[in-house]
Amino acid sequence: MRVVTVKAIARELYERGHYLDELYQITIDYATSLHTRYCAVEAKCEAIERYYQEEIDTAKYSWEEDDEWIRLDDERSDIEDELDNLFNTVIGFEHNCNPFKN
Repeated sequence: MRVVTVKAIARELYERGHYLDELYQITIDYATSLHTRYCAVEAKCEAIERYYQEEIDTAKYSWEEDDEWIRLDDERSDIEDELDNLFNTVIGFEHNCNPFKN
């Protein structure tokens, strides 16, 4: 699955008239937080995969059966889904409409 980037979310906000307003700042902060978590989880998954490839006979054992890798992979998928949901929410924003102001 291709991960939605913070840049893509920022571009969609900008195109909808939200540039450096409250909505933009909160959304980008949240997207950045999700992206940071994703990178950390991805690095941990890759470390487990590398360990199995270098230290263990992958013909007999696979990192895909490792409990920690499974947990991290589930977390990675959850973050991907959350970024996708956030992007789809941003696409649904009306042009120049700020939900923080009545």
